Amino acid sequence: MLNERVSAAKKIASELHQAEDAIDEAMIRIAQLAATLPTARRETNMSAIVGQEAMAKVAHALAAAGEVRQLLTDAHLALTVTQKEVGLGTRMFGAGVKPPASATLVEEGSNDQEAAILSLAKVS
Repeated sequence: MLNERVSAAKKIASELHQAEDAIDEAMIRIAQLAATLPTARRETNMSAIVGQEAMAKVAHALAAAGEVRQLLTDAHLALTVTQKEVGLGTRMFGAGVKPPASATLVEEGSNDQEAAILSLAKVS
C-alpha cells in the first residue's frame, strides 16, 4: 500500500511541476509579446492609438495567466496537506528546485528517514 501511495505521489508531483513550468513559460512568452507591441509601435512611429485594443488584450492575458499561476500554487500547497493525510512525509527542495532522481519519499516517523536524509546528502 505504501508503494502505491509513493508511486501516485511521484506522478502527481511530476505533473504538477510540469504544469507550473508550463504556466511560467506561457507568462514569459506573453510578457515578451507585451514588451514587443509598444516597442514596434514606437519604432514605426505609429500613434499610441494604433494597436491599443490588442495591447489591452495581451495585458489581460498576462493577468489571467497570473491568476492561473496562483491557482496552481494554491493547489501545490493543498497537495502538501494531502501528502501528510495519506501518511507520506514532506520533502522540501526549495523554490523551483526539483528533487534529485535518487530522492525517495519515506513514511513520516519511519526509521528510513535517516537513511533518506543521508542519501540526499550524498546527492547534493
